[in-house]
Amino acid sequence: MLSRFKNIISVALLCLFCGCNTSSDKQQKQVVNNITEVAFEKSVHAFGKIKLGETVGCYFSFTNTGKYPLIINKVKPGCGCTTVNYPKQPILPGNNGEIEVRFNSKGFSGRQYKVIQVHTNIEGKMKELVISANVIN
Repeated sequence: MLSRFKNIISVALLCLFCGCNTSSDKQQKQVVNNITEVAFEKSVHAFGKIKLGETVGCYFSFTNTGKYPLIINKVKPGCGCTTVNYPKQPILPGNNGEIEVRFNSKGFSGRQYKVIQVHTNIEGKMKELVISANVIN
């Protein structure tokens, strides 16, 4: 009986030590290390003249030109006047996607420049997109 108990303890300890490196951990590390490439059709969009209080939008189209899936971790607008919508699923190599950007000019006047940070698994980890507008009364 004591021998059986020792075997159970040994198996439990073995599982404990081996279980620390699960396959999901390996997958996460692999994704982080798989640096890919992305090509945007454009990185700047000029709306031109817009009326005070008007909301305008545009799309930034891109292609995953790398060897691994493109993962967009987050897209961070420069301020609350700008909203974004972006793909949450990985973009496979050779596939396309787009980031929608909307700018609400309420409370702004004159020339405006807004930077949107796109955090991905590319070299340098981030790509910047810029929108501009001339808000008139």
